[in-house]
Amino acid sequence: MSKTIFLIHGRHFKPPKASLKRLWLEALRFGIERDHPDKLPAFDGARKEFIYYGDVSNKELGSPGYDDTAARRETLNELKKYEKKDFNKTTYERLPGKAAWKEGLADTFAGFLSTIRLSERFVEAVAPDMRQYWNPDSRYGTEVRYPIIGPLKRAMRRGDEIMVISHSLGTMISYDTFWKFCRYGEYRPEFTDKKIDLWITLGSPLADETVKRYLKGAGASDYWRYPDNIVRWVNVAAEDDYISHDGKVADDYAAMKKLGLIESITDKRIYNLAVRNGKSNPHHGAGYLIDPDVAGVVARWL
Repeated sequence: MSKTIFLIHGRHFKPPKASLKRLWLEALRFGIERDHPDKLPAFDGARKEFIYYGDVSNKELGSPGYDDTAARRETLNELKKYEKKDFNKTTYERLPGKAAWKEGLADTFAGFLSTIRLSERFVEAVAPDMRQYWNPDSRYGTEVRYPIIGPLKRAMRRGDEIMVISHSLGTMISYDTFWKFCRYGEYRPEFTDKKIDLWITLGSPLADETVKRYLKGAGASDYWRYPDNIVRWVNVAAEDDYISHDGKVADDYAAMKKLGLIESITDKRIYNLAVRNGKSNPHHGAGYLIDPDVAGVVARWL
């Protein structure tokens, strides 16, 4: 059985597709080569599908020509200097410009704000593109989901074993796409029994109460509320990543396992060692991809 790895980037401004794809694959490959060199041939032999919607996000955020490739390259080069043993709290605490207060603020107030229906404003302040994603008066959600549909259909039709790695807003896009594939009529019956063997979410907001209210299927009950085409879900959240301030999804989606819709949901906590522009950036995609825990999960799947 052929293997296909889907990579879906996250929110905020993004460099051109070719640059971001190169950086993502390099970060993930480096982690595997560092910790599991015997799995490198399998990684190189797997099909890679890089799902890019950065052009849509850049336009939505008001900077269509954005390109920060050089800064991202600098961050990745620094991450490559760490050995597996260095990805720990001690190393993390030494990084410049740590901002743990952001995670604490989100964690402390998210529940309260959701009860008085103000957390949409909070999300809009820190992540306006996430807020726009669920805006019913905007085509943004439809447009950023569109790039994954064709490649996912083709992989399923080939009968490939599929792993999806998504980051930040990309985890919301993935979830909603999975739900549509098994719940919307236009995807049935061809894709009814097709599965995502492994879904890895990085820096995901899917445990946030506000985000959960706007996911596809949120208004349904029991079986129809969740996707049933994911076999295993591994969620990775970094210390101080305020986008994934509630870093545990297993309890929020426990009903999926109870209903027999998924085999397992596992949460992992890591220390993201990325530094961007001289400051710690625990939400950084490359910092997640190069982490030993992520490399280990991918290597075991390979």
